[in-house]
Amino acid sequence: MRMNRFFVKICLGLLMGGAIGHAASAVRALPLPDGSTAGLAIPSKAHGKLPLVVWLHGGIGANNPAKGLEAARGFSVWTDTSGFAMLCPSAWPASPWWSASARQRLEKLLVIAAKDPHVDGHRIVFAGTSDGGAGILWLTQELRPSLGKRLKGVAVWSCDPSVLQNYGVSLDPRAFAGLPVRWSQGGNDRLFPLEDVRQWWNRFIVAHAKLESHPVLWAGHDLMDWQADLGQLGAWVRKLR
Repeated sequence: MRMNRFFVKICLGLLMGGAIGHAASAVRALPLPDGSTAGLAIPSKAHGKLPLVVWLHGGIGANNPAKGLEAARGFSVWTDTSGFAMLCPSAWPASPWWSASARQRLEKLLVIAAKDPHVDGHRIVFAGTSDGGAGILWLTQELRPSLGKRLKGVAVWSCDPSVLQNYGVSLDPRAFAGLPVRWSQGGNDRLFPLEDVRQWWNRFIVAHAKLESHPVLWAGHDLMDWQADLGQLGAWVRKLR
């Protein structure tokens, strides 16, 4: 319940200015054989096929294999007003985002989501925060060869992929050449200093990624600090080709 209230509070912040009260997206629970449950949020007034944002949650140490479903429910208002469908898988300590099991899980979920009549499986955007941000960068590296032009871009918040080294995996910025990458980082992040992340930004630029860096000096690690920035994701997704 605490997580759902947290996400709803973010969504209400995103909707300040007259849109509060907008209907929330319909959320489908997607249980998988590995015991996890993902969530698929489809805007309530969807017409035709919509881009699919794959959102990876942070805080995998919570050891909750249904945390993705909670995220989809919490973000359903945001999804509805932003004009995209959202797929939210789950991860936990035994199956972190940067593992073969998480990769296989996401591959299965992409197939399932693409069968929904309102999901455009050829317009996919990867996104995530904290653990999920580092994880989505690693999964981009792993899945971009198979997804090809279906993967239109990546957006991350409050993450530093250097943490991947603690788990015996690495990130090669060359895997992002030519790919739009929107990366937001706070100057008051208690976990990942902005200067460390700037080094990754430089590596991505050298590797010819289409990097859009968004440093916000006052922002911390938590999503509550990123309400305005999160609200820009819909427009960013729609302009990707």
